Amino acid sequence: MKQATLTPVFAIPPQRISTMINRSIVEQHVDEAGFQWLQHTDAVQRPDYTLEDIVELDNTLEANLDGIYLAGETGWQLCQTQLTDGEEYLFPAMVMALRSQDPGRQQQLLKTVNSENAEMFIGALGWVDYAQAKPVIEQLLNSTRPFYQYLGVAACGLHRQKPSVAIQQLLQSPIPLLKVRVIQLIGELKYHDLKVELAHYLRAENQAYRFWSAWSLALLGERYHALPVLESCLHPDSAYYQPALQVAIRIATPDGRKRLIYTLAKSHFFKSAITATGIAGYVDGIGWLIKMMEQPELARIAGEAFSLITGVDLEYNDLVKEQAEDDDNNELFDDDDDDDNIDEDEQNLPIPEPLLVAKWWQQYQRDFKAGTRYLAGNAINDGNLLTLLQSGRQRQAAALELALSDPTHTFLPTSVKGSKQQHYGLGGKY
Repeated sequence: MKQATLTPVFAIPPQRISTMINRSIVEQHVDEAGFQWLQHTDAVQRPDYTLEDIVELDNTLEANLDGIYLAGETGWQLCQTQLTDGEEYLFPAMVMALRSQDPGRQQQLLKTVNSENAEMFIGALGWVDYAQAKPVIEQLLNSTRPFYQYLGVAACGLHRQKPSVAIQQLLQSPIPLLKVRVIQLIGELKYHDLKVELAHYLRAENQAYRFWSAWSLALLGERYHALPVLESCLHPDSAYYQPALQVAIRIATPDGRKRLIYTLAKSHFFKSAITATGIAGYVDGIGWLIKMMEQPELARIAGEAFSLITGVDLEYNDLVKEQAEDDDNNELFDDDDDDDNIDEDEQNLPIPEPLLVAKWWQQYQRDFKAGTRYLAGNAINDGNLLTLLQSGRQRQAAALELALSDPTHTFLPTSVKGSKQQHYGLGGKY
């Protein structure tokens, strides 16, 4: 039988198609993919972004990644060229290497990974389907180099997949970078059989081991042992102050939450106390938050805490302070103020107008019940938390609340590709 021959599409022989690729267009795809990856990493950390917003951003990124992949060898060459222009270009290059299933390309990029661009490499492993990433992840986990093992463990965390190498073996590593990421993974994936091993690190000399073991034990439901260590980090000078605050307030009892907030305020850690009030979610703290809005150095963060509880968008509802030129107090609330009391991450927060906020609260206070915890205007329960994850804001807080609400719930990652997050289900399932 005579073998059939392929008819060229539009009468163009396949060997000529590669010569017709517009290199400048492909180069734009690479540029845009690197830039849009940075946009993605920013968006997934922002409390004001919904899943729909993230999916829209990611679809644009995916279109550029497709353009690079379809360009074949030209796309790969341009990815290599851009590697020296910025760390972010490692992301599209590695996605290209994974989708082309080319071990040579993958190994070439692995040799360029260091502590400064590791997150780009890990992000690419988490972006593609697990089946595409799995061979590389397993190679990394079985490496004799702790740094490579760290990359593999971190990728497992993004996919919420258990490592092929025994977790106990990885936990024995003397390298802090790897050990800390393994301790985190134990909590994320709910390894309940390793509670005893984690408890051992609560008394470790290394502060990172102490904190992250307490963090993971909290996710595993061991609040009694975790809380004292977390509370010891509730000092603005602590390297773990923010993540400790996020967990400690949530796992404490109602009286314990009030005690912690009171202690922080009494110690003049007012920003910490305000943040804790927002995390606690009780409406009996609203009056105090509005009063804190009157102080310029506390106004922004108090407004953020108010929004965290009530779900109100201060700017959309015109509850922000006007920046009038003739306002005698305008300099105190200037967005460009270099006051050392205004943290860098607060500069982009809106400045609430206390009188307008108080008026809004008087109107809508009846919709909230005393003694109930709220997140973004919703009573905290599994159903509402999942709704926030799928269609609301404050998604990072919702994922953490959901993971802490039940020791069996997987800690759903909110940093991965938006289309993957659309498949999250109740109970911490994909």
